[in-house]
Amino acid sequence: MCTGIQVKTKSGAPVYARTLEFGIDLQSQLLVIPKGTSFTGVGPTGDQPGMTWTAKYNMTGLNTMGLNILTDGLNSEGLAAGAFYFTGCAGYMDVTAAEAGQSVCSSDVVTYLLSTCANVAEVKEAVKTLKVNKGIAPAAAEALQTTIPVPLHYNIHDAAGNALVVEHVNGQVHIHDNPIGVLTNNPELNWHWINLSNYVALTPYTRTGIQLHNVTNTGAKGPEIYGTGQGSGFIGLPGDITSPSRFIRAVAHSQAAVPADTNELAVDQAFHILNSFDIPFGSVRQVVPATQDQPEQTICEYTLWTAASDMQQRRYYFHTFQDRRVCMLDLANWEFTSKDIIAIDMNQGRSIVELQAQYHAVPVMP
Repeated sequence: MCTGIQVKTKSGAPVYARTLEFGIDLQSQLLVIPKGTSFTGVGPTGDQPGMTWTAKYNMTGLNTMGLNILTDGLNSEGLAAGAFYFTGCAGYMDVTAAEAGQSVCSSDVVTYLLSTCANVAEVKEAVKTLKVNKGIAPAAAEALQTTIPVPLHYNIHDAAGNALVVEHVNGQVHIHDNPIGVLTNNPELNWHWINLSNYVALTPYTRTGIQLHNVTNTGAKGPEIYGTGQGSGFIGLPGDITSPSRFIRAVAHSQAAVPADTNELAVDQAFHILNSFDIPFGSVRQVVPATQDQPEQTICEYTLWTAASDMQQRRYYFHTFQDRRVCMLDLANWEFTSKDIIAIDMNQGRSIVELQAQYHAVPVMP
């Protein structure tokens, strides 16, 4: 599960933010990747590598399973991108052995785009010719206990506020402009857009009430029915954790957000919105049947981390399930003294302030 949004400041500066949920700890780290780094993508089979390329831009963001590729991140040009699960819908390309060196696997796409593209317009052109094969990185295959490609679609934003969704279905790439900036998971984005039609009556404004009529006496007034209180405009907003319901809620809350005065306040606003999409450990469960190697298991999917990209100021923010403090890396002012990729632990320790008795007492008003 993942939920992504975009909010803007009063001056139009965009902030892209998202959650990441999974049923196991993906051991994510914050990576800082300098331009000039060489990458080799995963090929369509385990015995053949994919495309080799060199990063044109500095990048930062979060990985999974110790891999030197990004699941979500930001580059030095202000382009941000994230991979979102796309179960049951993603379908990648049949790539021959001769084409392997011109292809990448689904998990490589975010890193490839952030390392080679400066904005959404360049991403549109890049994905038209990018071959995404049916391979899977060995570390991902082991962690997920699968040999099929990781099913993903991609949420892409730039410093001008443009947003794009890229989906691979039945071996074809689909490129969607996404001006509202919201993405969750399956079904395809077009389905979610159609589903919005069921919720056109939602409003952030409180409904005060209605005047009923006496049906037995034409023209006579019946009782006046008052609203139950603040928030009544959002009655009917779906509250469950499914992808379609989260999409509707994400649109409702991000569209209702009052533009913030500063980039920093917009980041705060994005985290507050995504707080309502936080999945506690235990609320989403799946029973995995027993095998010869292990007994039946119950897996709990929960929010591992939440991240935000200030594309204009090139700042990347995040907090984790264990560490609710928001950490920030300022990519624009990072000193790249090494040509190596740097990995930073995401959990910097819980921060709880214990209040002490030295605070001044406040007199009680009569």
